[in-house]
Order: sequence, then structure tokens, then C-alpha cells
Amino acid sequence: MMVSASSDLQNYFQTYLPMNDNTIVIGAGLAGLTAASTLKAAGKNVVVLEASNCAGGRTMRITHNGDAAEAGAQGVHSGYLELLKLVKRYGLSGDLIPQSNTQACYLSRSGEHVFPSGNFGVRKLLGVRGTAELAWFMVRYMLMMKKFSLYEIHRDIPEYDNISTAEAFSGTSEEFKDYFLRPAAHAMVGTDIEHTNLYHFLNLVKLVLTTKVMTLRRGIASLAEAIADTLDVRYESEVEKLLYERGHVTGVLLKSGATMKADHVIVACPIGAAAKIVPEEYVVQREFLSAFPNVPLSLVYFFLDRPLKTSAYVYMGHGHRKATFNMALNHTLKTPHLVPSGKTIISAWPCYPDSALLAQQSDAEIIAKALDDMEIFFPGIAGMVEEAKVQRHHWGFARLSPGMHAKILEFKRQAQELRGVSFAGNDYDGVHMESAVQSGARAAERVISGQ
Repeated sequence: MMVSASSDLQNYFQTYLPMNDNTIVIGAGLAGLTAASTLKAAGKNVVVLEASNCAGGRTMRITHNGDAAEAGAQGVHSGYLELLKLVKRYGLSGDLIPQSNTQACYLSRSGEHVFPSGNFGVRKLLGVRGTAELAWFMVRYMLMMKKFSLYEIHRDIPEYDNISTAEAFSGTSEEFKDYFLRPAAHAMVGTDIEHTNLYHFLNLVKLVLTTKVMTLRRGIASLAEAIADTLDVRYESEVEKLLYERGHVTGVLLKSGATMKADHVIVACPIGAAAKIVPEEYVVQREFLSAFPNVPLSLVYFFLDRPLKTSAYVYMGHGHRKATFNMALNHTLKTPHLVPSGKTIISAWPCYPDSALLAQQSDAEIIAKALDDMEIFFPGIAGMVEEAKVQRHHWGFARLSPGMHAKILEFKRQAQELRGVSFAGNDYDGVHMESAVQSGARAAERVISGQ
């Protein structure tokens, strides 16, 4: 192969020949960026390969005429201690802003808007029996819950893992289900209560009840962008497969046909993408990754031509109806610093299994359905829309159905025995950004320790 310039020569050696202590990280989400920054700090040579044209993964912003909204991850919880260390390290601590997420709106049985205030308002929605059931839930599952990390799947608890949330609370009242269980699962887990295990549900409820939520002045994606600016990130560099020789991963083959050699590869892309690139020799791992359940998301953002007079940042319709888009967020109330115009931005949120059906539909079909479902929350909204955009996350959330925690733990155990490759990402530990950061750091430490 002929090379004609020093830069071409350098690129040739970086692309085709192994380097000392060279690591490739696949994916420029928070897991991959954390892994890469940790390795760089330890003096390792590291390259990040990102299939898209930007960093951040599922942390992203959506914009319209100078206004913006979070289009993926929605908040930084005060319990995200390792993520907050990154925020400080990259000079963004002054950009942390509390979110305005105190008032919710629910639809009553008759479809009226209800804005519960404090404990009394919640009790009025739940009724006598539902209130008693919520108190029982808090004592049994919050105060007396078996201990586990919110940010790492490290322990199997069969009584939490092997049962769906619906089965666990099958004997409770419809009020408890419609005004607590179903809205909580929709908002925090991305599924209905039939398709997530109790373990995952308890994790999310515990997080919400014990932390406060913040965002960043320029959106959560600004953290990923700040980290990426300090690293060698190669965008639009999709990986075709991992290279595998004599029981050891030795690099990657890119979609472009180029190969890159490495001493270690950290696979930090979503599980759906990871399943397509692992070596055929990894039979068990391929089966696990390929069968991993997930929640695809098609979010619809409505940029309105005016501000709406409302005090609620979130709307829930489960007490009145079954609908594809039964939840909405008011981003202008939630993150007003991102909306200088003051005009209202509404996002419509589906949940699994409906979200899986939406993934097959066109943007126009999805927007029409979302607009119809939003009407009861925001009467006349169809006449207020300046622009509607669909934000697709083909792999939105890991869906932890019954039995998944045990399967993940077994996958992790087996992955420790693989040579030249590590796996990182919040998919293996839940849905939190903190999980991604901790997972990326663990993968980097595995490389540093020579495993």
C-alpha cells in the first residue's frame, strides 16, 4: 500500500498495525467516553469509534429556532455521584441547574385534569384503599427492601427478579394501579407493568424517592461533548465485527473495510448493536445479546407557537384511558433555561409494548397518533404547533423482564473470562446514566489491570 504524506503514514500505522497498550472503545455514549477518559488518564493509547456523527449516545438535545429540549435522558439525579465527579472534572459544575419537576397532572376517571397537591392530593386520587396500599408498599418495599445497588446489577434476588410488577401487585386496587403503578412504570421504566420485573421497578421508584433531579445549562449532552473534545473520537466509524484470533479479540473490522488492531476492545455500544459484532465463536454471548429485550422509543416533540398556562411538567392519563401516548412532558416548565422564547415544548411518550409497534411506522403516522393522544392533555394543541419532530431511539431502554437479572449476572461472569474484550453500558446495569459511567470505569480498570 502506498502512502504519500506523513499524516497518511501515521494514519496507516494507527489503522492497520497494533500499538503498545492500544485500546479501542466502541461507542461514544457516557459508558464509552468514561472508559476512554479513564484509560487516557492512565497513560493508555485509546481510540473511540462512534457510528453516528456526534457524541452522547442516548443523551441528546432537540432544537427549534433557538429553543431546545432533552431528547433522550431527562435528568441528572443527585445520587449520580460518579457522573457528578465527571461534571466537576470537565468544568461543568456551575452549569448544574435544578429541574422544575414538582407538579404533575393526572386525568380523573371522567377525563378531567387533576393537579394533586401534597399528600392530601395523592390520597384523594388513590382513595382509602389505594392510600393504604401505597403506605404498605412504602413500608414493605422501600423501608424494608432487600439491599441492592441502584447503579449496578450485582446481586440476584429471585423474589424480585422472577415476577412481573403486575403479578407482584395483582391483588391491589385499580386506583393503586392507575395512579401509582402504571404511571410510575411508564415514566421510569418505559413499559407497562406486565413487561418489567419487580426488581427493576423497585430500583426506579427508590431512585426517584431518594434523589433530586438536575440538568445542565446546555443540556445533558454537553457533558458527553466536553469529554469527547479531549479524546480521539472517530465519528461515522461503524464497526462491522470484532476480530478474533486464537481465543483472543485482536481489533475491529469497520464497515468501510478498514481494520484496526488493538490489545483490548471495550464494547460500549447498545446491546442491540453489540449482538451484531461479537465473534461467531462467542456462541453463548451472541445468544444472550441477541435475545436481550429492549424498549424502542419514538418520541414526538411539539414546538408550539405560544406559551401554555399550566403548572404541570408531566401529564399522565392512565386513570382515564388506555392510549399509545399516555404521558407528556412540558419541557418549558421542566427546563426553562433551554427555552429562551418561553414558548411551550411538549413531548409525547409511548411505552412498551405499544412503542415496539410505533417503530415500524412512518414519522407522519407517529406524529398524527401523538397529536390525537395529546388533545385531552392540551385542548386545541393541533392548532398551536409550529413544528413537530420525531426522535427515534431504536434501542431506548433495556427492558428487564422477569428473570433478566440472573441472566445478566451470568453473562457478566462469563465475560470476565473473555480475552481482549470487555462490555460496558447501562444496559447491563439498568437504565441510569450513573450505571453507564460506573460500567465504563469498571471496563477501563479491567484493561489497566491487564485482565
